[in-house]
Amino acid sequence: MSEDNLDGLRQARDERSLQKRRAVEQAVDQLKQSNETITFKAVAKLAGVSRQYLYNNFKDQISSMREGDRASSVKIDNVTVPARTPEESRHVEALLRNKIDRLKKELGSVRHENSRLKQALEKERGKSEHFRKNWINSRGKQ
Repeated sequence: MSEDNLDGLRQARDERSLQKRRAVEQAVDQLKQSNETITFKAVAKLAGVSRQYLYNNFKDQISSMREGDRASSVKIDNVTVPARTPEESRHVEALLRNKIDRLKKELGSVRHENSRLKQALEKERGKSEHFRKNWINSRGKQ
């Protein structure tokens, strides 16, 4: 291969490398601006590069950003909670939905039982009133 060809190949390789670096930097900036958690997977997807490329070239930077994100917290309704990745948030949301469904079913059965007990109480009050009137009437006849 001639020297000109090698220079052209080197220049093309350097240009591709520079484009990848810029894409990774833009992806990280975009994730930061949208308040999303910075993960290797998210950066790779946004930048259009492989995770292996990120591990080989940006491992320390992305790892430190991830640790910073994990240590951060968010205020929701005046309650401070740890920041979560979108995947963790979906998992927590699914757990909460299941718990809500379970509690709704339990509430329904408790309401049904409460209604049944109220009816039984009214029935017993009626019997009690009947016996009280009979007792009063029997005392008056003496």
